[in-house]
Amino acid sequence: MKKYFIFILGLFFTLSVNAQELTQTFISLKNTGVQEFLQKYPEYDGRGTIIMVLDTGVDGGIEGLLKTTTGETKVIDVQDFTGEGDILLQEADIDDEDGKYFFISDDEKMKVFGANSLSMKSVDDNYFIGQISEQLWLNSSAGTVDVNGNGTKDDVFTVVTFLTENDGEQFWVAYFDTDADGDLSDEKPLRDYKVNYDKFFIPNESGLTNFTFGINIFPDEKRISLHFDDGAHGTHCAGIAAGNQIGDNPFHGVAPGAYVMSLKLGNNNFSGGATVTESMKKAYLYADKVSKERKEPCIINMSFGIGSELEGRADMEKFLDDLVKNNPYLYICTSNGNEGPGISTTGLPAASSSVFSSGAVLAQEVGNDLYGSPITRDIILHFSSRGGEVSKPDVVSPGAATSTVPNWQMGDRFWGTSMASPYSAGVMSLLLSAMKSEFPDVKIPSLFLYKVVRESAVPMEGYTHLDQGHGLINVMNAYELLKKYIKSGEIEKFETYSITSFAPNMPDQKAPNLYIRNGSYLTGNETFSFRIKRNNFIGKKKFYRIYKLVSDAEWLKPIQKSTYIRNNQSATVNFKIDKSLLDHPGLYNGKIIAYRKGTNIPEFEMMATVVIPQEFNSANEYRMDYHFEKLEQGMHKRIFLNVPAGASSMKIEMSSEKDNYVQAWYFLHAPDGRQMSVNFLNGEKEEEETSRYYYNLEPGVYELDVLGYYRAKNSSTFDMSVEFIGVDRIDNNTISAENNKVEVNNYYNIEKRYSLDGEISGYKKYHRIELDGTDVYNIPFVLRKNEAEKSFEVKISKEDFNKTTDFALQIYNKDGKAIEKTGLSYDSEVISVFNKFNEDSTELRLELRPAFANEPSHMIINVEETTLFKKEHKIKVTDNGRRSTTFYPSEIKSLNVEFEKPDEFIPSDGKPFGYIYLKKGDNTEVEFPIYFKF
Repeated sequence: MKKYFIFILGLFFTLSVNAQELTQTFISLKNTGVQEFLQKYPEYDGRGTIIMVLDTGVDGGIEGLLKTTTGETKVIDVQDFTGEGDILLQEADIDDEDGKYFFISDDEKMKVFGANSLSMKSVDDNYFIGQISEQLWLNSSAGTVDVNGNGTKDDVFTVVTFLTENDGEQFWVAYFDTDADGDLSDEKPLRDYKVNYDKFFIPNESGLTNFTFGINIFPDEKRISLHFDDGAHGTHCAGIAAGNQIGDNPFHGVAPGAYVMSLKLGNNNFSGGATVTESMKKAYLYADKVSKERKEPCIINMSFGIGSELEGRADMEKFLDDLVKNNPYLYICTSNGNEGPGISTTGLPAASSSVFSSGAVLAQEVGNDLYGSPITRDIILHFSSRGGEVSKPDVVSPGAATSTVPNWQMGDRFWGTSMASPYSAGVMSLLLSAMKSEFPDVKIPSLFLYKVVRESAVPMEGYTHLDQGHGLINVMNAYELLKKYIKSGEIEKFETYSITSFAPNMPDQKAPNLYIRNGSYLTGNETFSFRIKRNNFIGKKKFYRIYKLVSDAEWLKPIQKSTYIRNNQSATVNFKIDKSLLDHPGLYNGKIIAYRKGTNIPEFEMMATVVIPQEFNSANEYRMDYHFEKLEQGMHKRIFLNVPAGASSMKIEMSSEKDNYVQAWYFLHAPDGRQMSVNFLNGEKEEEETSRYYYNLEPGVYELDVLGYYRAKNSSTFDMSVEFIGVDRIDNNTISAENNKVEVNNYYNIEKRYSLDGEISGYKKYHRIELDGTDVYNIPFVLRKNEAEKSFEVKISKEDFNKTTDFALQIYNKDGKAIEKTGLSYDSEVISVFNKFNEDSTELRLELRPAFANEPSHMIINVEETTLFKKEHKIKVTDNGRRSTTFYPSEIKSLNVEFEKPDEFIPSDGKPFGYIYLKKGDNTEVEFPIYFKF
């Protein structure tokens, strides 16, 4: 009878999903084949699979995450590896007061009534008590401190736990004082969430409950872990991957039949819900353990990560490589990063070949309905990180959607590669759900499934491999290809490979791909190579395979037509670059594909990227102009700029002429790929212009990407100019009364006339911090009344950055409130605080909190502290008594600096600094930092 009831219930839910109108525009399903797949195979809707969401938590009390399509509880486990919700326990005694029994801690600081009224009792008369305060959420991303909505922010919630027994089974239970009335008699017993799916809420007097809670009891550690999502990010991802009846509507995620587990790795008290030391590793180890214990295929979605300094070489990436090697049936989907549109921006750990990373697409229907965009096709979103040294992303997936969010979260429309990754996880859930039914005895290795999903993706017109990987994910194509491969025995033949080639920007000049950021030196006579080594995934010492080599780019010419690998030998594929075909500045990207001989099955791919930058020299007067460029909504144009020797600044100007429509922005990326600036031009019919100067340029090739605004009414027509200025300081003297000269040279063959100006801006201090076995460091500081701002530039080495999964920076006031938050996306970051205080001096604290992938290890942190004065302190800069001068080519000028010591507080270890400005009209074309000795 029970079986029959479950079947009928399952049939009801299946029919309800099958019968509903699957065309939806808030989570795109059409162009990826998901809509067609679910209509044809409603029973393959993810049921029988588990999607593990490694994120900020998942709120399992939200409509859309309550039930699967077969009526079962959707969220089947919740764990917190961050310590954010930890409640520390003390032993408790039972006492009475006027006949009312209560639990009280040994130190008598915690007390709660109801000791004689609980529905369950301790088997050994041992009780433990703990408390949390609403101050737990003081710095939470949720912005909700008054959790119960009673107008105060200091309510305390008490919990009591003990070992009990029922039907011969002993287990731990907890009673949580949800209404904070100091009495547990009206509360229900709670077990570890995964046992009975016990969830509870703190009632909110002013509206909907803020959080859905689940607990895990760790008696040996005297700790209860309280799980909740105060970041919203994880709940949103869960809805995209597996939401069912979102908002109690016929609206769902990709795999509505899948179970969900929430493995919380982000602490929402820190910027972006940053990970903490080992939280990411512990979440993966738990997922690994569960995947080995349960029969259901387990798909991980982790929409988390940071920028990558040394792609594929981070501690976390090495850990994941080992994890997947030891558990080949753990499917890991990650976001590729939101650092685009520049190339070489794939994040950490997305650069690992052991994970499946996704870039983000704005689906046409989502753009139309959710964003008011008139796009007529799917476009890759501007922020989606691109590949370079590594072949990432693997694919692109819809990365903009409304989805499930906790009640406290006002908006439910998110975009990012964070949204694309759970989409890919949902697709894998559908495929594994189908294969579990059609091929129940076949186990599909994760790396094999990645191969199938990549090969079945649909290339998007107008984009390179670096932008889209293999193209837009498509579940129908993947389903057919996966069946074909299984039937033909391809799993038994499946091998993986490690590839290295030339990448001069890497420390050892090696990367998985050929990546030449500046190909201007190439002659065409060079011979490059890919070295291929098989990983023996197939588990056979005896191996012999021949590969046919095919290039998809005319300029990329393999010397061999085929190669082979025998046993443990490696193979080398030599190739030439036809320089005659790299006939204009730009990006050249192609692949050599190795097919197993006699088949059309790709075994491995070798990607090559060469940038031919725009050169700036005396012939073009260090300036380039681009006239009447035209861009569709969401499409881009890349310009690579080789910084000429002697350049002190760069001017970028974007303009439109009368009667030309423009809504476009540009993104500037530094030579290492990191984004450094964004600017926007908006013009309907009148002439418009925007310009910006960039100082302290690094040597190398910058990338300037112009994109048509995705909400623009029409294509954008614009002009662009880039100019380098070569007037620069040639000495590094500290300015003093005795030595007040600054030497300046014009390196270029263009005379430059400027007015001269300058100021004393503030002072700098320097901190060198050495961490050894700890993961937190505090720098107390004072912001004085006459100081406008303090900023801290935090720098670590690339090697130390590779030890982390996050690096949170917070500035706290004396009450412990975080007034500023940010984090390192790369090896350096600046956090600032502006003086909005009324006191003569304000005590603050900077907290540095690196999240080590493994246990805390050695790290050196350099911090440059900069203090700016509120008051302007001008200096007088002259050339032979004149406040303006002409800099002629190669003529060194000696500028005179007159100054007075400012009446400001400057600490003994502070270094006064300022700037000399070379101005043309109202624009500062060149600025030199200078230091003073008073």
